[in-house]
Amino acid sequence: MKGALVLLCAPAAAAFAPTAGFAPSTFVKAPAVCARPGLSLLSSVPISRPFAPLKLAPLSSNDGPKQSSLLPATPMVRASPALEMAADGAAGSPKKAGTLLLGFYFLGWYVLNVAYNIYCKKVLNVCPLPWTFAVLQLGMGILYLAPQWLTGIRPLPKPSKENLNALLKVAGFHGLGQLATVTAMGLGSVSFVNVVKALEPVFTALIALAVFGKNMPWQVWLSMLPVCGGVALASAGELSFSWGCFTCAMISNLVYATRGVLSKASMESGDPGENMSAENTFAVVCMSSFFMCLPAALILEGSKISAGLAAVAATGMSTAAFAQMVVLSGLLYYTYNEMAFLVLGSVAPVTQSVGNTVKRVVVIVASALAFATPMTPIGIGGSAIAISGVLLYSVVKGMFPDVPAAKKED
Repeated sequence: MKGALVLLCAPAAAAFAPTAGFAPSTFVKAPAVCARPGLSLLSSVPISRPFAPLKLAPLSSNDGPKQSSLLPATPMVRASPALEMAADGAAGSPKKAGTLLLGFYFLGWYVLNVAYNIYCKKVLNVCPLPWTFAVLQLGMGILYLAPQWLTGIRPLPKPSKENLNALLKVAGFHGLGQLATVTAMGLGSVSFVNVVKALEPVFTALIALAVFGKNMPWQVWLSMLPVCGGVALASAGELSFSWGCFTCAMISNLVYATRGVLSKASMESGDPGENMSAENTFAVVCMSSFFMCLPAALILEGSKISAGLAAVAATGMSTAAFAQMVVLSGLLYYTYNEMAFLVLGSVAPVTQSVGNTVKRVVVIVASALAFATPMTPIGIGGSAIAISGVLLYSVVKGMFPDVPAAKKED
């Protein structure tokens, strides 16, 4: 894992190099806009001029694991901690890691996540086919996993039938969340998408209350108000605001929050199977999501692939260079999520939540610098309030335990 991370960290450094086609600059510059020939998918939304092809590139979420984070730890399924980051409600005692190793985990999580966001946006700027690339990113992890499984470095996962059925439900939500997130990134700026995704804890709390009657102390609910207000301000101050981007980011929040809440119930019992570690559980979920979402991508965007390749050629980028960016964005997506799982398994939930908040700040700042995203004072203030609100929520939630759900009388 360490060797792979060293190789995959190269794109993060290359992303800010002058040879990559851009360099950090002031936020007040107006972004260049150009039309992409032959594509109508995002024709209503201004698209930033693409950058020159990178020399090299590849990938703790998902809003882990965003992003993303999918399931919580449960007594019966060891993989749960890996899959609950989005719901930020993992239970159980984390495994202790040394200071240096833990620092390595956090650094890898941040660097790979920043690199993924930058490369994903660069791919979409050149060829705006979000569903196609979202699905490819879900399946690209096989290039990372297959050598490990074939050589025995990582044991092959063998989920039980009951566990597989539960994981397939999670995979459905995971795939839909990925489609919504990448579509939002294609329609708006990376920094704005990450600000909107700060609302995911609010969705998680509302769904937990509506579906399972699981309430939280009033102090926790109150701590969410800055998040909502900050996102509203950031939206009002976003120069490139589009309802399409905002709606897709909100759908991503809803889907990922639902996935996290429902996964807690679906994984509470049953035999997990053999070799179902946190990493292998995410592998099963990710590969399952790929096969679930592939038909939809082919139906909606299959006929536009030739036009997309023509758009790539119109930018002067070679097909080989573009293919390299696509593959590396997929590897970055998979490995940053796996690194996020290692972090979650090594620290307490509150520590992970705080770390996730800091990571979101790093992504917002890095992407704004990388793409010279213009930001108004209102937008900057709203973003700061929203992210600070998430930090406040994480701390308050750790101080006040959830209110037990009321038991239904027979």
